[in-house]
Amino acid sequence: VGAVTKQTLFPPLMPAGRPFRVSNASRSSRKGIVASSLQELISKTLDAFLISGIVTLVLEEDGTVVDTEEFFQSLDDNTHFMVLEKGQKWT
Repeated sequence: VGAVTKQTLFPPLMPAGRPFRVSNASRSSRKGIVASSLQELISKTLDAFLISGIVTLVLEEDGTVVDTEEFFQSLDDNTHFMVLEKGQKWT
């Protein structure tokens, strides 16, 4: 009779969500969104602003495009973003 070893695996811990502010291109609407990754922020932004399609997230203060996870993770909590739909530009 062999011994049975039971191993419990825990899922990897997700980083804690961080708070951000996102406005639309006209700055007429602003939403607070908590996200732990760039993809999660984009997904929640699409839902919050009822947008479908491809969007670009930029820093509201200077229009810098946020398109990599590494850059996103380097940003401070409460960073202000602007969501741009196709054809919209930061101003």
